[in-house]
Amino acid sequence: MTTHYRPEIDGLRAVAVIPVILFHAGFETFSGGYVGVDIFFVISGYLITGIIYNEIVERKFSIAHFYERRARRILPALFFVSIVCMAVAWVWMLPEEFESLSKSLVAVNLFISNIHFWQDMDYFAGPAEMKPFLHTWSLAVEEQFYLFFPLFMLLVGWVRKWLLLGVLTLCFLVSLALSDYASTHHPSANFYLLPTRAWELLAGAIVAVFLHRHRAKPPLWVSNLGGGVGIVMLLYAILIFDQSVPFPGRWALIPVLGTTLIILFASEKDITGKVLSFKPMVGIGLISYSAYLWHQPVFAFARERSLGPISHIDFILLSILSLLLAWFSWHYVELPFRNRSKYTRTQIFRAALVMSCLMIGVGFYGTYSQGIPWRFNGELENLVMVRSQKEINANCQSTPGNLLPLDETCVYNEDGDRTVVIWGDSQATPLVGPVAERVDALGMKVRQFVYTNCLPIAGYTRSDEPECGRHNEQVLKYVLADDSVELVIMLGRYPLQFEGVSFNNGEGGIEHDEAVRAVPMNRLDISDEELRIEQVGSLLQETVERMARAGKRVVLIYPVPEVGWDVPYLLVKERLFGIERFAPLSTSYDIFKQRTASAYEQMAKVVEHDNLLKIEPARIFCDTYLPSRCATQLEEELLYYDNNHLSVAGASMLVAQIFEEMKSKGWVSEEELKLSMLNGGSTGGALQQGDSEYLQREAR
Repeated sequence: MTTHYRPEIDGLRAVAVIPVILFHAGFETFSGGYVGVDIFFVISGYLITGIIYNEIVERKFSIAHFYERRARRILPALFFVSIVCMAVAWVWMLPEEFESLSKSLVAVNLFISNIHFWQDMDYFAGPAEMKPFLHTWSLAVEEQFYLFFPLFMLLVGWVRKWLLLGVLTLCFLVSLALSDYASTHHPSANFYLLPTRAWELLAGAIVAVFLHRHRAKPPLWVSNLGGGVGIVMLLYAILIFDQSVPFPGRWALIPVLGTTLIILFASEKDITGKVLSFKPMVGIGLISYSAYLWHQPVFAFARERSLGPISHIDFILLSILSLLLAWFSWHYVELPFRNRSKYTRTQIFRAALVMSCLMIGVGFYGTYSQGIPWRFNGELENLVMVRSQKEINANCQSTPGNLLPLDETCVYNEDGDRTVVIWGDSQATPLVGPVAERVDALGMKVRQFVYTNCLPIAGYTRSDEPECGRHNEQVLKYVLADDSVELVIMLGRYPLQFEGVSFNNGEGGIEHDEAVRAVPMNRLDISDEELRIEQVGSLLQETVERMARAGKRVVLIYPVPEVGWDVPYLLVKERLFGIERFAPLSTSYDIFKQRTASAYEQMAKVVEHDNLLKIEPARIFCDTYLPSRCATQLEEELLYYDNNHLSVAGASMLVAQIFEEMKSKGWVSEEELKLSMLNGGSTGGALQQGDSEYLQREAR
């Protein structure tokens, strides 16, 4: 490796960081912009291995000196950006988001954020846009690599160059093979974790060892060809790839090999080298690390503040802001701390230790205080706390990868000799508390059979989750076989899976929930949409009819109006930012009817029966409190705890309606209704805290 400065490498950094920024800004043209990280990995492996190998050959390599360089390079800007992020988050972020940010702050400072985000979320999922520290996963991968790579080089770096290249190539191939396998079998782990990313850093390492004291220079036409092919490969990946590409793996060879070709062949004499050495490119390359650190927090906090979609023009301005902040932190933070005459090694290590401990401490405090809710006044805190209702008995429901056996699910009012079954997806969970409180006085227990995003239909399953179908088969078998079961309450988010698309309320409320399709268990690959809905509808009709014919009373609940906005989040943010609301938050009743047309059509086909009661939540929430609108709040009482799940207040209103109609149906007497109302109340306002305590007390 030559030791002279190569401006084209800084230009290559610009080629890496700009697509990453534009990808995160949502520009579809740069759908493969995420490969900029892979370019960075190759550059990093090349530069750092070159330094390590050169010092090993000259017998002057020092582990302490290596980590001092890493600390000076990485930590000052990272600490600076982290401090600014936490200060902004203190003012703008609600407790749930602040708690999540605090957890990631701990992970960032322990350099395990790749592991944290691997366990937490999909990099390409919508909610990822709101994570200010998401991009630090790549820093964690690098630092984990450099935790052992210098020691590895100390052990093998003294061997002959060709043998060292063979060892590095073998490690490269093993990691690449593992990555290619994991790209289809374990895609999330493949994306985030070191073993499946190491080959990209090793690609740069191989180039560095190969070029070390390499005297031969290829003809100019070869340099032009090699560099040109490299640029074409990078542009292909940046412009053609998208999130559907299994990545990394064999497809990542395109940007990785493209980068290695540029490093091998580009120079100040050939066309590629001249383009990359263009001063604006070099300038962006010099600030690329800070630009990478700043862009994700800038975008995430802009989304926090906007409360609605951000235009492309706004994102261009935000990208420019990221570059300006990058220049500031590069000039006033990065460069000063790289100056050994200003800060000694001891000062750098001590400051790094103190700042890391401080950041970790702040992160732990934000985590274990659950986002420090007392940052807000009492009124806002009360609205914020509605969001915490999603945690009420959440451990009692099955989730993908965690199918609870029916005998291990939660039971309430265990002393009851008759059973109420609540069967559905997570929309059914809020009903559990109000129902359990009401039927306790009637001598009935409640069993909660809930599977996240799994409709209560036997013979059907989610298109992405066969365990859902097995769960439903078990529930139906239990209901039909257990003579104590008298009442089954069924609720699911039918429109999401019937339509197969997430909800857009047409007024700016656009959900990012994963859209899955309802499919028959025996037709997982069905492609005809009308036929698919008809068949799933037939399975729903058969499920209800089998229970009704068996003497079970069934409450079939039609779709709960979706909202599109996270109700407490939006309302708190409006007040926090001084945005005045002139009307209660609501959504279009017409949009609701369009959205639920297929679900209503299929549910209407369920044959009427003395043991069947159909309940339409829309009759409670839509075109009642507000003409042609579906309500999400009644004064200060929020009816939802997020964008589609009823709050305790909203669920209590729905349960009250169920019991009223059960009385009309003759299923409960006037006396039983009054008794249940005394125990459970007729509205939800007073139940929000009591319901949580009740569930914690009664759940088994």
